[in-house]
Amino acid sequence: MTDLLGALVTDSANAAALAAAEAVGGAHRRLYGPLVIVGPPGMGKSALLNGIQDRFLAGGTGHSVELVRGSVLAELMSGAGGRTALTELEDHLRGVDLLLLDDIDTVARLPDVQAFLHDTLEARTRSDRETVVTLGAVPEAVAGLDARLVRALRQGTIVEMGLPGPGARRDLLEAQASKSGVALAPEVIGAVAGLSLGSVREYSGALGRLLAFQQVSAEPIAPDDALMLLGIAPPDEDVGAPAAARAVDPPLGDDEFGAFLSEVVANVAGQIDQWRARIAEAIRDWSAKGVRTRRLEEALAREITADPEPLLAEFARDVADIGLAAKEAQALSPDLAGAEVFRDPDQLAAARHLLEQARSRRVPLSAPLADLRLADLGEGASNRLALQAARAVVSAPAKQFNPLLVIGASGVGKTHLLHGIGNALIESGITPVACINAHSFLGEVVGNSGGDGLAFWRNRYAWIGAFLLDDLHLLAGESRAQQELLTIFDALLEGGRALVFTSGRRLSELEGFDARLLTRLEAGMVVDLLAPDRDVRLDAVKGLLRRSGLAEDPALVDYLAARPAESVRSLQGMMHRLLGQAGAQQVPLSPAFARQVLESVETAPSKPRRPTANPSGVVSPGLGVVKSREKMVVEWPDLADRLIRELR
Repeated sequence: MTDLLGALVTDSANAAALAAAEAVGGAHRRLYGPLVIVGPPGMGKSALLNGIQDRFLAGGTGHSVELVRGSVLAELMSGAGGRTALTELEDHLRGVDLLLLDDIDTVARLPDVQAFLHDTLEARTRSDRETVVTLGAVPEAVAGLDARLVRALRQGTIVEMGLPGPGARRDLLEAQASKSGVALAPEVIGAVAGLSLGSVREYSGALGRLLAFQQVSAEPIAPDDALMLLGIAPPDEDVGAPAAARAVDPPLGDDEFGAFLSEVVANVAGQIDQWRARIAEAIRDWSAKGVRTRRLEEALAREITADPEPLLAEFARDVADIGLAAKEAQALSPDLAGAEVFRDPDQLAAARHLLEQARSRRVPLSAPLADLRLADLGEGASNRLALQAARAVVSAPAKQFNPLLVIGASGVGKTHLLHGIGNALIESGITPVACINAHSFLGEVVGNSGGDGLAFWRNRYAWIGAFLLDDLHLLAGESRAQQELLTIFDALLEGGRALVFTSGRRLSELEGFDARLLTRLEAGMVVDLLAPDRDVRLDAVKGLLRRSGLAEDPALVDYLAARPAESVRSLQGMMHRLLGQAGAQQVPLSPAFARQVLESVETAPSKPRRPTANPSGVVSPGLGVVKSREKMVVEWPDLADRLIRELR
């Protein structure tokens, strides 16, 4: 890949802009937020953006960059469904690592487009993504530019680009001549560099005309002849006038030079007409196939100085590449069929990015467990608020309580509630839903820590309809995982997707967490999930009995629900213990059996003791002896001993 930035000539007029461009191209992080490059038309601002783009992409894989011109935004807004098109584009532009906005002057007096740019800049600044903008003048000097957009641009760094001096202009023109492959005398290049023209583009155009003349002429062009070919009188004809003011009509008389000049002009004009016709033909052919031909139209509007076949061949390759990308993307995700980006070869980078996102959709996410449903949760005072918040999230995803954070001790049912929300969202049509534990999320971040893997992993989450994370507190001290979570959080929140989290600790108790992540969670809805009350325990016992294939015994259900339990998990453990012992002893599960098993565990001494005899003759219960009063047979050989025992 050609290093366009390295090829640009540095001069005092553009040194600051070049230095800033090189910093952005190699940083892959926000430095200026945004960088605003200002200068009159034709100073090379667009070339600078192209150089930044190439340098940024050359810095490593997994980096996304998008170059958008103001004229494209204006065209989108003027077309059918303009606002919808801008909204779809905004979601994409907010997520790219580097955004380059060229010639924003063209959207002046277009309030909708300016509002779109303002919101995009603000969102990218919040997510620490860099943006570079070019303007024809400082923001406040651009007529029709919205005050909010001006302020957003002013928050960044503004650098200016001016006309380089003669020495820098000569270096620039020599580089251009060298690329053309046409030999032009150094004196001719020096003469062009010494002219007083208005922009770098004008110098480049003047040299291009001379290169075209020289290409069809067998005789080398002299400096004075070059100036006459450009319509400028040689210096000795009017020493007191600046070069740009000494324009004259080239002498086309009967003398030898006039004949030579006429022949050259005719040959060049005929060649250029053929080139223009070739480009116009290509525009017609591609347009008939539904391909956007902006690149060719811009080339036709400029002064043509070289054979356009390389340009047309490159355009054809890009059309073929974007066609392959479109075919694969549409097969992976039918909703992408007809996407505008796949008809514009100038948006090949964006099309490839969209294809990567489409590929990532096919990679399975950690989905909620199908057997954990909201309907299976009993409702009581301990979980009523949490259930109401969960139902609100399902009924209006991302509209109410976004994000929702559920806080509770281990085993109170946070995971069941989270997976229940996920399944309810899927039933309502929200897909895909990512429901993942913090440990698993951390493992994904570590496992995709570099290269293409990280970008592909991020894209998986860019398409989801809802993001549910269990046990947030387990990410304490994991800065890398928190940064990735923050990126996902911001992208999904801005995209109107539901976010639900659970934590075993309150936000004020979370140490080792990024403050930005905590403030975003505090801005949502925080609810407590308490230890299950009797109503919740009653419903849980009924559900466990049903799943075990046992008929509900009201007395048994009432007894078990009345027993204290710090969590639903401990209640489940109690039920599993009862079922296991009933199965082992081959007896039915009854209230009496439940009391025997559970109360014997509660009243058993912590240390086994040998049975000892007392004066009454009653053996004290020891290891292995059931201490249920209903199951003990007491024999008192002497009534006096019994009375003494009772009084004790």
